[in-house]
Amino acid sequence: MSAKAGSGQLLAIRPAGGTGQHARPHQTFAHPLKARLVDTRTDIPVADSEVTFVWDSMSQQALFEGDETTVTAHTDAQGYAETPPLVAGDAAGTATFTVIAEGAAPEQFEVTVDG
Repeated sequence: MSAKAGSGQLLAIRPAGGTGQHARPHQTFAHPLKARLVDTRTDIPVADSEVTFVWDSMSQQALFEGDETTVTAHTDAQGYAETPPLVAGDAAGTATFTVIAEGAAPEQFEVTVDG
């Protein structure tokens, strides 16, 4: 059973993978960013909803494959949304991504480019 976004539920974005990982400059991170969208009252996953991952950092530290700074993915039947591969830039530091979905508070994900 799945819940639909925008139907009055209180939704939550939960980190489900990729956050906290490290890569060297110009390397692809081992895992994509992955979030799970759930109805907070029932803990039921929200299927077929858009989740957007937006790069927030001011310097180039990590971009999605193809040099994209924003990607949108649809949740699967279990409420998971996953990005394409994430590639480290040439600047060392922490890259922050804001993850958003309609009806849910934004969530922050971070990855680190090692110098």
